[in-house]
Formats: sequence, structure tokens, C-alpha cells
Amino acid sequence: MFDFLKWNSVKLDAAPGTLVYAGEKRDFTPSVTTYSYRSDKVTEECVLSADGIVFEPDCINFLIATGIHQPDMVKGIGAKLSIPPLFLEDVLNTGQRPHFVWADDDTGFIVMKHMMVADGLLKSEQVSLFWRDNLVVAFLERESDLLDGILARIHKGKGRIRNSDSSYLMVAILDALVDQHMLALARFGEAAQALEGRLSSGISDDMLGELYELKRETILLRNTLVPIREIFKSLLRDDTEISEQVHPFLVDVVGHHEQTLEGATALHDILKSMIDYQISLIGIRTNKVMQLLTVIATIFIPLTFIVGVYGMNFKYMPELEWYYGYYIVMAVMGVVGVGMFFYFYRKKML
Repeated sequence: MFDFLKWNSVKLDAAPGTLVYAGEKRDFTPSVTTYSYRSDKVTEECVLSADGIVFEPDCINFLIATGIHQPDMVKGIGAKLSIPPLFLEDVLNTGQRPHFVWADDDTGFIVMKHMMVADGLLKSEQVSLFWRDNLVVAFLERESDLLDGILARIHKGKGRIRNSDSSYLMVAILDALVDQHMLALARFGEAAQALEGRLSSGISDDMLGELYELKRETILLRNTLVPIREIFKSLLRDDTEISEQVHPFLVDVVGHHEQTLEGATALHDILKSMIDYQISLIGIRTNKVMQLLTVIATIFIPLTFIVGVYGMNFKYMPELEWYYGYYIVMAVMGVVGVGMFFYFYRKKML
């Protein structure tokens, strides 16, 4: 939950703009793939280093850097594409809060989160997007299927992507990320519904633990979605380089994000209500047990008094000499006990 504090400790005493990787340890070799496309063609090339990056000026150029745990590779890409050092610093610091920066030279930079659910837990990986003119660069922490749909459309030439500018490609990536957020919310929603059904048949400590864990993960999802709202607000401003043709698609993505955020907030409130309800049920059951024990103790108070009176060791007690005294006392105790029982029963205290 607070891994970013641990990762930020790596950067202690480092000057701003220092390129130091702060994130989960990775053991694979980073890869760089470039795509250049337009309406009538598309080329794909894997390069071994930043020096091998070659773009076509009359195409939309898309670079995917998979693996950012080697700062030299990120630094080389930044030098080749003239990416500001502060942007590269955010790329390497995977504990960054989602945010958007628009530079003076019509250069945009977005830090987003790719969220998935694995074994009931929310997994989050940073996705950094850099774009300007006809160039879009995506930095991924590791290989994933996040961009598979976009790349398939580029290769097949289906849809608007091959006939649109780079801002459409950027919006398509944001849409893929928002779809992943909605999928994560759906998984948590299904888990909450299943857990609610199990709770209706009885509660256990394990179920309360599962309920707490689900609420915790939902809070993490919601807290990640909240700052993304500010990103979209900034992108919707008139001074950003989002073309008029692409703007409606961005508005659609923003709508999906707002729906996801509202759903995460609603799910959090529902889970909180479920926990409060279960705690209330436990309290009600405890109160019923205490009420029953109190009634039983109250019934035995006069019986104890009668037994206590005839348990005194005085020599001259007339009732002690009665032949039927024992039976009379037992009958009186029975009448008192049964009478009090029916009294409490009529008062619905049993």
C-alpha cells in the first residue's frame, strides 16, 4: 500500500532530475519496439538500443519501451527523442501519483496506472506516456497485453487509428487503461456479491477478514482513480493539443472513467455498510444472549430468596416442623418461577 515510500527512499539526497530507478526489482532485458504508420502502410521494428531508433517524418510514430529498470536505456531514449529529464525521472519512479504535465513546447506527459486483479488483490503498474506532434512514447514496467488491441488495429488498418493524428493514439491508450480499471472494479463487484451471499447464511471470522480485505483493495482502487480525474480535466481544456476530431472520443473516455470512479466509491460505501451491518448483527445476537441470561437470573432471584430464608439455622422456625412444608415451599417456588417465565414471555423478553 505504501511501497512508494520505500521506493522513494532510493532517491534520498538525489538532485531533481537524477535518473534513478525506484520500483520493483525486474530480471528481464528491456525491449524497445517502434511503429510507424499512416493510412496506407505500417512498419514495425525492434531495436537493441536508443541509437537504432529511426522514425519516418510523414507517419505517426509509436515507441513502446518495455522495462524501465535499466536507467541507461531510459536515458538513451530521452536523449534521442529530446524528452525533458524531469519527465524521465517520473518514468523511473514507479511510485508516482497519476498526473499530467503540458510543457511549453507542445509536449505532453502523462503518468497513469495499469490496474489488474490477481488472487483477489489489486496490482498496479505505472504507464508513462509522452507525446508531441506525430510521436507517442509509452514506457511500461513489464510486458503485458495492455496495448495488444491497439497494435492489432494498427496492423489491420481497422477503425480510425490509421487515419488519425497522434492525439487519437494517446486517447486510445488512455481508453485501454480505463477499460482495465473498469475490469478491476467488475472483479471486486463480483467478489462483493458472492461474499454477500455467503454472509446471508452465517458469519465467521474468515468472512469478516475477506470483507475487510475487499474493502481495503477497493479503497486502493478508488484512491488511484481520483487523481486521474484531474488528468482528464486538464486534457479537456482548450489549450491542449487534442484535435477537434479526437475531442469527442476523449469525452467518451472521460465518461467511462467517471463511471468507474463512481462505481468504486459506491462499492466502497456498500462494503462499509456490509461491515457495519455484520457488526450490528453480532451486537444484536450478543444482546439477545445477555437478555436471556438476565431473564433467567431474574427468575432465580425470588427462588434464591425463598431458599435462603429456609436455609437459616434458627431453631424456632414454625414452618420447619410442618409435615408438608417441603412440598409447599417447592410448589410456591414452582408457581413463582412459572409465573415470572410467562410474564417475561408475554413482554416478549424471551
